[in-house]
Amino acid sequence: MYLRRVSSKVLLTVAALGLLVLGTWGYTVTENLDPFEAFYFLIISVTTVGFGDIHPTTEAGRILTLVVVPVGLLVVFGLGVTLFADRFWDMMLRGGAGRIERRVKSLRDHFIVCGYGRLGQEVVASLRRMKGPVVVIDRDAEKLRDLEGEGVLYIVGDALEESCLRRAGIERARCVLATFGDDTQNVYLTLEAREIKSDVPVISAASGREARRRLYLAGASRVVSPQILVGDILAKSAHNPHIYQMMSDMMSGDIPGETITQIVVSSGSQLSGKCLNDFRTMGLSARVVLIRQEDTTILSPSGDLCLEPGMVLVVVGEPEELDRMDRMSSA
Repeated sequence: MYLRRVSSKVLLTVAALGLLVLGTWGYTVTENLDPFEAFYFLIISVTTVGFGDIHPTTEAGRILTLVVVPVGLLVVFGLGVTLFADRFWDMMLRGGAGRIERRVKSLRDHFIVCGYGRLGQEVVASLRRMKGPVVVIDRDAEKLRDLEGEGVLYIVGDALEESCLRRAGIERARCVLATFGDDTQNVYLTLEAREIKSDVPVISAASGREARRRLYLAGASRVVSPQILVGDILAKSAHNPHIYQMMSDMMSGDIPGETITQIVVSSGSQLSGKCLNDFRTMGLSARVVLIRQEDTTILSPSGDLCLEPGMVLVVVGEPEELDRMDRMSSA
């Protein structure tokens, strides 16, 4: 739809310019006017002003006027309707003259969820529970209409188009999540996102192992197959029910008390260069249960381990404590 509007606007603009050039030239030939007088006569004729100071005196000039005036009116009217349609679409679908998109422009480090089907809705609900800023992209305006009342920003459009991803702020996004039910669409989205911003993390859903392979080839940072994942969780939950229930409760944050999250140590932050034993003197009571650095995972790290920029800490603690620690880990 967007491309069709752009195309019609370009065609009408070219037609208007062509009419100005050819009409001016035509009146210079048929009425023996200089270029300025010919252009002036063309404008007052097309706009139906008709002051009467200049009028066609030759048969060829009258014929040209019979052609120029109706064609000019159609072109000008068509261009006006196209511009109005753009404004109308902007107000009705993009939240009142781009109001939502202006709010999106102020976001930093947000999540872009592409596709608001069943999976997309669950992803958005989980991100909201974790207090993550979210922008949803979907072509169905009806499905997105209720999101604004819930405080979730959205873009009505095709996430496979570069312009739509840019409107969602992909250059400033923390992550792009591909939640389409069609693996092909997820592959195209991954390629498009990587084309716009090569280092943006793209996490995609996949229907099976072969789709996972293709998505990784397309450049996805992480690929999750809901069917495989659910099967694995069901099996392990049956084997270790209490461990998986505890992890599920901590991850969801649905119960009061401690929760679990990941924190990335930034260069120049208060945590960079500190050892885990220093946490007590810094007033931090959260426990680091796992550290990941590049391809190395350290489980139950010792207290004399010093933190370096780029390390990812898996931390357990009270939500307020984890928020404070997250702020300290940022430069």
